[in-house]
Amino acid sequence: MDRTRTRKITSSLANAALAAVAVVASVGAASCAPDKMPFKEDETHVFAGGMTVSGHDLNLGYQSYTRYCYACHGHEGDGKGPASFGYRPPPRNFTQGIFKFARMRSSDDVPNDDDLVRIVKGGLHGTPMLEWDVPEEDLRRILQYIKTFAPKKWEKKKKNGDPVKNLESWEAPADPWDGKETEAVQRGRELYHFKAECVNCHPAYGGKQELYELSIAANKREPDIFKPLTGFRDDFYGSVAKDSSEYGVRILPPDFTFNWVRSVRDGHEMEDLFRVISYGVYPIMPAWQGALSDKDIWAIAHFVKSEIAVRGTPEATTLAAKYAAQSSFEVPKPEEPKPAEAAVVDGDAGAPAAADAGAADAKKVDSKKAPEKARP
Repeated sequence: MDRTRTRKITSSLANAALAAVAVVASVGAASCAPDKMPFKEDETHVFAGGMTVSGHDLNLGYQSYTRYCYACHGHEGDGKGPASFGYRPPPRNFTQGIFKFARMRSSDDVPNDDDLVRIVKGGLHGTPMLEWDVPEEDLRRILQYIKTFAPKKWEKKKKNGDPVKNLESWEAPADPWDGKETEAVQRGRELYHFKAECVNCHPAYGGKQELYELSIAANKREPDIFKPLTGFRDDFYGSVAKDSSEYGVRILPPDFTFNWVRSVRDGHEMEDLFRVISYGVYPIMPAWQGALSDKDIWAIAHFVKSEIAVRGTPEATTLAAKYAAQSSFEVPKPEEPKPAEAAVVDGDAGAPAAADAGAADAKKVDSKKAPEKARP
């Protein structure tokens, strides 16, 4: 049985187990829930962006949270619900107010509700976070209740007393490569390997000599953008695990021909890839918005999608075997500069040169002498 099929079966079993635990936990929680709700009906909370929410709606959010989210994320929102133990990655800890896939670029950013809705409805591939078909009204209330787990972040005020801003809503710009996908993939491949240097964390896709020669050609064509490869990191075709104190686990960037990409939804691949590359994955993957043009970010998205397309196919296995079996190759060392010719100088060090020069002058003088008359 191939690894992809095994992974799908394992994921399905895990999801089925999670669903069963969630139902049991939710029923148990509902049956044992106190009659008293956590908020007074007439109190109000003002969250980032000026969102004002009544205690009544927060209580309804609490009830829906208990029904849908408690089993994994826990009563305190700390990611330690009864179904959470053993999950890797662990459920999100809402008390931190940090969300990897919500376009955050620093811990000070406050997500937009639309991003949180996308994450809940789309799920996170390869994790126990399923696609939750929660009624829209219930979901919006759940999100407001989740904010109460991190009040220092969501209810923070400016010096003048106004609520802090949250991130603006976002929509992907038009794809300039529409109808030119082949050119986009080629451009994206160069950017991925030589400009954005995604290979510092993600696997490389191509033979070492092939990529080196491609980098030379790209450098000759656009020297201000591309630099020739100077070497290859260890495990050039593997991902590099990153430490993350924020999430309490080591995070492994995906191999696009093997792993699911967490927040890329089926049917929204290009839009979601553009978003992830633009905003990064806080704090593991840097944001490329501003450092690269939108056109180049779209190109990288096209290249990554072309690699995702072979995931779970025999081609992915063939490529991995090809890279493993390739002949040894090292980047050629730069040519040594040729030594400059010795200059003529005064002093003892220059005596031989001066003698040669004198001999040359003597020859010039001899050549100017009048020829001797022929003897009678």
